[in-house]
Amino acid sequence: MWKRMVLSMLLACLPWSFCYGESPVPEDMGNLEKAGAALEKQEEKVPWFEIHGDYRWLYGNGRFRGKSLSLKSGAWKRQDEKVTMETRRFRLFPVLRLTPHLLLKTALEDNRIDQGPGSSHHLFLSRAYLQYENESLKIEAGRLNYYLMDGDLLDKKMDGFRIRYGHDDEGPGRSVFFYGRTAEDRSKARKVLVLENKRTLGKWLIHSAYADFRAIHGHKESIPVLSYFHLPSGKSGARFDRQQVGVVKGAYSPNEDWTFSVDYVLSHGYHEKDHFSETKPGYVAAAMYGEADPKRAGSYEVWVRYYHLPSSALLAPTMDADTTFFRRMGFSGWGARLDFVPVKGLVWALEGFSLKNRSSGPVTGDFHEYVLGTSVTAYF
Repeated sequence: MWKRMVLSMLLACLPWSFCYGESPVPEDMGNLEKAGAALEKQEEKVPWFEIHGDYRWLYGNGRFRGKSLSLKSGAWKRQDEKVTMETRRFRLFPVLRLTPHLLLKTALEDNRIDQGPGSSHHLFLSRAYLQYENESLKIEAGRLNYYLMDGDLLDKKMDGFRIRYGHDDEGPGRSVFFYGRTAEDRSKARKVLVLENKRTLGKWLIHSAYADFRAIHGHKESIPVLSYFHLPSGKSGARFDRQQVGVVKGAYSPNEDWTFSVDYVLSHGYHEKDHFSETKPGYVAAAMYGEADPKRAGSYEVWVRYYHLPSSALLAPTMDADTTFFRRMGFSGWGARLDFVPVKGLVWALEGFSLKNRSSGPVTGDFHEYVLGTSVTAYF
């Protein structure tokens, strides 16, 4: 059924423009009046269709080790585990322009896990939302992806509406309001409110945000066996019923190649069944060089980050390292990545992480995680 749907969408777009969103140049450019008339005529030709996509192969190895307290013997036991991950991801992004300012944006996605934890998800509609945009206002409603603060804190599919107003380099900057819920099973879904403001001041970028996540259904006790022995789960537990995260980011770009940034985070997390709450600060410091542009062969980008974050600040990170491994202990450590474009449309990446728990739990501690992975992504 999906194959027939994709094929019919591709056939339907043939009479329209198919240039990655750019209108074709009028044939008669020698006559300005004819050229202008041709452009106006093309702008009236709505709707039109465009499509692009990517295909990524990823391979990585991770080593996870830590200590946990045996409730029977009272002794600490060391756990050491190696994990190999190999995945393939194929995505298509069909866009239908209904009017000059109104678009229907969708995403078809297919994820295959050839090796490692998790299950494959064959072709499905991962995003579908309407977008209205003019010179200073953008409104989006439907299922969309929310990417916040370099993905250190949040990169997740959401159901709801988002309003953006203004420009980064004008007046009070660009303000963003989002309200909705996470796009997942209702037993796990959370209501979401996000407020943002971003502005550029010369070579500086100031980005502030507030995110409020509330579970629609309260979580059960994260480690029931601890309650049986009358031990608090504390930082050894997992999940929160509510998380409130405030972030202020300052980024400085002395030239076109270098960018230095610091994200300061203050977060609060609460879990009703465990009777656990924490309010703690954290930060992420980063240095970035270059820009890996898939359209420009030979371009590359390098970044290095140092993380020092409490678990209550982690909403849905996009990191290829597994931050859930540290439960509520939070984590700190290093991450680095290189992206290189050997030929136009192809990006090769190499990244690694060395992380450890920021604090210990009542029955967990000395957690370390080492991840090294590579990926190749083709854009079209």
